Amino acid sequence: MTPEELLSYKIKAEVEEAEVYYQLYEMSKEMTWSEELPKIFYQLYQENLERAEKLLEFYKKIFPGKEPVSVDLPSVKAVLTEETLKDFLKKGRLEHLIEILMKNEKIAKEICEYVSTTAENPEVREFSQWLEKREEERYNRLKRIKKLSDAKREASAQ
Repeated sequence: MTPEELLSYKIKAEVEEAEVYYQLYEMSKEMTWSEELPKIFYQLYQENLERAEKLLEFYKKIFPGKEPVSVDLPSVKAVLTEETLKDFLKKGRLEHLIEILMKNEKIAKEICEYVSTTAENPEVREFSQWLEKREEERYNRLKRIKKLSDAKREASAQ
C-alpha cells in the first residue's frame, strides 16, 4: 500500500472500530454483570474517534487538498456485526470477544510497524511509529481487561 492508501485505510478503520466500541458500550450498559465494562468500551470509543481525527489531520497535511481514497480491504466492523456483539455479551463470552479485539489491535500494530520501517517520507515514518505505540497500548489495555475478566470468572466458579 502507498502511504495515502494506508492512511485512508487507517482513518476508516478507526472510525469503524469506534462504531464497534460504541455498540459495545450501549449493549453492555444493559448487562448487569459488569458496571465497569460500559466505561471501558466508551473510553475505547472516544480514543478511536480522537485517533481518526488525528489521522485525518495528518492526511490533510501530507496530501493537501485530497480526500482519503477508497481501499478495498476488510475491516474489523465486517467481522463484528451487531448480532455477533450481542451474542458475545448475552452469553458472557467476553474473553473471546476481547481476544478478537486484541488480534485486531495486533494486526493494526504490525501494519504501522511495517509502514514505519518502509515509508520514504520521514513524517509518515514518525507518525506510523506514534500509531504503532497507540496500537500496542490498546492491545495491552485489552489484555489487562481480559485478565480481570478471567480472574472474575474463576472467582465466581469457586
